[in-house]
Amino acid sequence: MTKKLSPQEKIESLNAIEEASEILENCIKCGMCKSLCPVFKILKEESISPRGHSILLQNKILQETLFQCNLCKACEQKCPLNLKICDAILKARESISISKKNIKGNNEMIEKVRKTGNPFGGEEPQGDKLYCC
Repeated sequence: MTKKLSPQEKIESLNAIEEASEILENCIKCGMCKSLCPVFKILKEESISPRGHSILLQNKILQETLFQCNLCKACEQKCPLNLKICDAILKARESISISKKNIKGNNEMIEKVRKTGNPFGGEEPQGDKLYCC
């Protein structure tokens, strides 16, 4: 069941994806960013490469593959235009989260943090002790 978004949430979600798109609007799709991407090196799928993310986000397409990026910024080191690719991915993730379209794993982790203070579940929270971040 999809939760209905408030007008404010719709605006925030649209603004976040617009910001992500603007960050990458100058991308020339040269592919240099792929050479250092550890996730692309393992999975070898264009849609999860930095260039793949750039193409998707320039077209304002949000996919779960955005959560496969580990935000290591290796792609930014190789980018000839010094684009902030990780910032764009974070904005896109924010849009996904605001629009309540999180992937199942994220929703489970959020629920565990709310219940136990631990993203992996397990023991109950002890006072103000937080196990993550």
